[in-house]
Amino acid sequence: MSSPDLQTVVIACPNCGTRYQVPYGTIGAAGREVQCAQCSKPWHATADAPPPPAVIDEDRLFSPADERALDAQFEAEARTTATVLPAKVVPDLEPDRTLADIRAALAPRAKKAEINAIDPALLSKSKRAFDQRQARISRKLPMARVRRTARLGAFVLLVSILMLGFSMRTDLVRWFPALAGLYASIGMPVNVVGLTFEDSKTLTSFRNGKSVMLITSRIRSVASQTVPVPPVLVSLVDAGGTTVYEWTVTPLATSMAPGDVLDFSTEVSAPPQGAMTVRLSFTTPRAGAMGAGTPAGTV
Repeated sequence: MSSPDLQTVVIACPNCGTRYQVPYGTIGAAGREVQCAQCSKPWHATADAPPPPAVIDEDRLFSPADERALDAQFEAEARTTATVLPAKVVPDLEPDRTLADIRAALAPRAKKAEINAIDPALLSKSKRAFDQRQARISRKLPMARVRRTARLGAFVLLVSILMLGFSMRTDLVRWFPALAGLYASIGMPVNVVGLTFEDSKTLTSFRNGKSVMLITSRIRSVASQTVPVPPVLVSLVDAGGTTVYEWTVTPLATSMAPGDVLDFSTEVSAPPQGAMTVRLSFTTPRAGAMGAGTPAGTV
């Protein structure tokens, strides 16, 4: 297998004398208009005769001698930074591919193979470093600072509201009674009065042939300061949880200091049928308004 077009010939610029080694197939027997890369002057380059064909192996495009000559030419061109410009050919003709064209076509494949050969771990590490640099730059932007400040302010405000709601829950429920159910639902019942009942007992007896229900209890102050003692609302509740009878009792003391204990008792004659449970509670201003319509017989 041989082709004279793949052999190289030397052409020289008649204006500056610069010499170029190009494939014979680029010039051809009829010659071709070319331009000098050194002085930019055009001339008609010709080759006197094609070089003798070289017999090469089927697996090789160029002979070893041609490869060495071309490599030497490439190194010389790299050192002198002189570049052979593509010949200006007749528009209706297409120049043959040179060794430079072949190597340029293979360059992307080599670059891709080089990229694929990079260690994935190294690529991952480089990506993380890049992301960290981007994050640092983003954190320094004015809008990023505004967002961080807003988030911090919202967090501080939320914590302040929670702490205020916990420390002032008694006052909040006193001002807004509807909040009592909310606190109770989260396991934090609020004692607005500051008093609690202890050791409540119910005793039923007969006096003059009538049933008498005696209710006793102890009132303890759990407040941190002296609090007034409001009237006690006594309710008789049936098995279904319905109030069947209730009345109010005014305790003997009008106020209690922290930790004070006061005995409380009341009784009712002929309690209504179906009364199963006794419920004691203090009448807040709202409860007092509700208790204004209690049945006759309130003690």
